[in-house]
Amino acid sequence: MSFVDHLQRQRGVVGFVIAVALGALGVFGHAPFHIWPAFCVSITGLALLLEACPKGPKPLRRGFGVAWAWAFGYFLAGMFWVGNAFLVDADKFAVLMPFAVTALPAVLAVFWGIAGAVYIKVWRADASKLLLFATIFAVAEFARGHLFTGLPWNLPAYIWKPGGLLSQASALVGPYSLSAATLFVLSAPMLLFAHRKTVRVAAFAGFIAIVGLAFGAIRLEHAGDVEPMAGSGPLIAAGQGGFTQKEVWDPSNASRVTQTYLDLLTDPRSQDADIVVWPEGAFPYLLMEQPEVVGAIDARLGQRTLVTGSIRRSAAPTGDRYWNSLFVLNAATLQSGAPLVYDKHHLVPFGEYLPLRPVFRALGIASLVAYDGEMTPGAAPATLAVSGAPLADPRICYEIIFPSFNPGAAGKAKWILNVSIDAWYGDLLGPDQHYATSRSRAIETGMPLVRAASGGWSAIVDRYGRPIAEHKNGAGYAKARLPLDATPTPYGRFGEALFLIFLIVLIVSSFVLRQKSIDFKS
Repeated sequence: MSFVDHLQRQRGVVGFVIAVALGALGVFGHAPFHIWPAFCVSITGLALLLEACPKGPKPLRRGFGVAWAWAFGYFLAGMFWVGNAFLVDADKFAVLMPFAVTALPAVLAVFWGIAGAVYIKVWRADASKLLLFATIFAVAEFARGHLFTGLPWNLPAYIWKPGGLLSQASALVGPYSLSAATLFVLSAPMLLFAHRKTVRVAAFAGFIAIVGLAFGAIRLEHAGDVEPMAGSGPLIAAGQGGFTQKEVWDPSNASRVTQTYLDLLTDPRSQDADIVVWPEGAFPYLLMEQPEVVGAIDARLGQRTLVTGSIRRSAAPTGDRYWNSLFVLNAATLQSGAPLVYDKHHLVPFGEYLPLRPVFRALGIASLVAYDGEMTPGAAPATLAVSGAPLADPRICYEIIFPSFNPGAAGKAKWILNVSIDAWYGDLLGPDQHYATSRSRAIETGMPLVRAASGGWSAIVDRYGRPIAEHKNGAGYAKARLPLDATPTPYGRFGEALFLIFLIVLIVSSFVLRQKSIDFKS
């Protein structure tokens, strides 16, 4: 009996552990590691485990169970750091951490479980089924990114390091299509275990990989070198105060946090900048309701523009309402008292609002960020005018993880402006994964990215996903001139219509390449 035969015969607890371990291995494909062979072994292992399901009793149930267990390991290992958010206010939320750390992967894994059952339903013995494998699980990832508010974290496409050759394919077809191609190409080693040669399917997988590499090479050949001061746009300093989220929320630290950020306005690294960008929730209070602090900012800002995140409040007959907002402050808006504002549109469930609120309230569960209630979602995504720069596509924290978040920005905005609190994630995998995903948005849209993240990566990134300037630890800035060479990409123009076309290509190809004479080992 071969190793693969032995692997496929495992059932019960042993089989579950193997599937979970293979899923966890796949996380090494993502930031900060980007070890794509680890994801290759992981996804090939899933394909091999699924091969045994049609040959036993209750095949659909087994297909669901195998895929669910693999995905549970994948999401548990890739998102365990969410537990750190429950320790910021440990007295209130620490008891919920074990539930959240396991419940979120368990729920996300259902998408893969359903895909596993569907795959077994359409399973066939020839090698072209790998195209259906990639198609079905890519559709599951698309559903995960859109249904129930969506959570497209760690898509298979993101194993390719942003700025590298294969990551550039997202500019052409988007991250969901690249995910489908990744699943197909990296599960192709399963063909090595077939009875006969599977030349046509293997050649098609190789062809897709070569096309992706060639496209990336051509695109980057025309990109030029990365030079911090080579851009033609405004000089931007994007940075943070260097605090953990627990430090920011500690009332005894309020004056220290305030002074640190005021000092950053007089820091030599920001003195000659045209635009200064600070993170989401930089201050532990509602900034625009603190006239002393606003006055101190005005006194230090001069002719520069400051973009920073803060909670804002407005009175309503039913009670005060709160928004997670991005403010554009300069001499004119500070004197008028009417700063330009972007309100976060896509709020974080359980973080900024509570789904099924009456149920969870009855259980004593509150959202993590609450100002006498919940956040109010802003209007639909729009562009934002930042003085001294072209129109920006603003994204607050969580919003940056969504492809096609602001399709109306294509051809109008010239850069992406992202502020975030990555300090929620602690010093674990979260900040690196969030930063890598943010850089993917630059590739997909063809727009440079300016990012300020507390407890994470602040950076200026070009439209190829390559960092021009970066800053991570402690108080400080990433500083560079904004490159104004934004060019709408095919994906930026047509969005997920390209994913539908790509899926049709894969499905048609599966029938064209079907080899009825080839059976896999039983």
